[in-house]
Amino acid sequence: MHVLNLDDKWRKRLFILEVLVCYITVLLFMMLTPLMGDDYNYFANVNKADSFWDLFVQEYDQYMTWTGRSVAHIILRVVFFFDSVALFNILSAGVFVVLTICIYLLIDRRQKYDYRLYLLIVLMIWIFGISFAETILLKYTSCNYLVTTGIILGFLTLYRHWLIRESEGGILRCIGMFVFGVCAGWCSENTSGGAILLLLIYFAFVIYNKRHGRAEDISSNAESSLTIAMYGSKIMPWMVTGFIGMIIGFAFMIFAPGNYLRASYIEEEHSGLVGMIARIQKTTLLINDNFIILICAFLVILIMLRAIGKKFTELHNMLIYGFLFLATAYSLIMTAEPQSRAFFGAGIYLIIAICQGISDIKIDESSKDIERIFYTAISCVISIMFVRMFFEYVDSSADLGRIYREETERNEYLSQKAAEGASEITVPMLRPGFDSKYSFAYELDITEDPEYWTNIEMENYYGIDSIAGVDRENWAEY
Repeated sequence: MHVLNLDDKWRKRLFILEVLVCYITVLLFMMLTPLMGDDYNYFANVNKADSFWDLFVQEYDQYMTWTGRSVAHIILRVVFFFDSVALFNILSAGVFVVLTICIYLLIDRRQKYDYRLYLLIVLMIWIFGISFAETILLKYTSCNYLVTTGIILGFLTLYRHWLIRESEGGILRCIGMFVFGVCAGWCSENTSGGAILLLLIYFAFVIYNKRHGRAEDISSNAESSLTIAMYGSKIMPWMVTGFIGMIIGFAFMIFAPGNYLRASYIEEEHSGLVGMIARIQKTTLLINDNFIILICAFLVILIMLRAIGKKFTELHNMLIYGFLFLATAYSLIMTAEPQSRAFFGAGIYLIIAICQGISDIKIDESSKDIERIFYTAISCVISIMFVRMFFEYVDSSADLGRIYREETERNEYLSQKAAEGASEITVPMLRPGFDSKYSFAYELDITEDPEYWTNIEMENYYGIDSIAGVDRENWAEY
């Protein structure tokens, strides 16, 4: 039963409308987010490439000296090579929509054209997505987080789709899943690691079903199954090649020489057991800062489901993604100084877990009063989230527009001065008062110090020796 009690035709129309609005709204914010910080560095480097193949030479150099996330950076270099930020925004907004649809498809027992569930997914990312301005709107970091997570979830969605249908496929599927697996494994250390863990859980389910004499043909009711029996009892060749591909891609990423070289620059106050305890504390505090509301929501929904009589076996998908959240989040104890944005993939896994739990709360003619109360309460919460997000979106749009105007004026001035051959110039910093949750502009703004890293990135991009910032109120050039 749906909230608005619409027929299939109108549910489909409303669902498609939500997808279109999802694309347009995120595209607008991406268009209002100009190049910032490391974006300038990558754009400047790509402009030095003499040919398309030089992009791979540049990436190899970065692989050896800085990081192993080559899939994300190759994508960024290729798009920047065509000198089209607009193209990047169009494609990146498409990836955002693909990410939301993959989350939707990874949830079991959803209703046909479940517009309520899809709206919740989009709202959860906009409101609770980790460092939204950084991980989704900025060019460089969106490649590292939004795009890579989209690739990983795309792989998992396809993998699970064929798994629960026991679809064997042929040699092309085996090759395709191997290549897809390499790309998915080569995306993000903790999120790709969580995906590998999920595949191991799938293999364990299949082996368990086989050993307990489970019938092989479940194609008629695979998606409506409430137990791990839905995963079948047969290990198919493409499952193996996809898993091997992920392991290979993951190995190429984590064993990149640049990872160890970059780690050598970081000095920790403690080492040994005390150092590990300090890392666990840092990670736990970041989890508390970023996820306390979502963790509480997960627990409340789990209690609701148990109160209406759901068994743990029926809630396996919710519990699996809750476990993946913890594993992916706490894997960051391997990092000396974890940053909030690194929890983006973990946050997506937790959002899947919560949305799965909400999808399991349904009502029909035979529903108990407590089920109707829970369903109505959740629908009210979703409505409140929508209203809150609507007003915040409108307000943030105005702030992003003002920031974009100032950034554009400054960039045009810098381009003019670079063309004139100026070597030392001053430009205005952003005027205060336009800060927004959906903009990272103030964190990446230039400073009065021309040796500060954001100033240096802009200097390299424009080919100017020194760029210093001044307060906007003291600026009168334009």
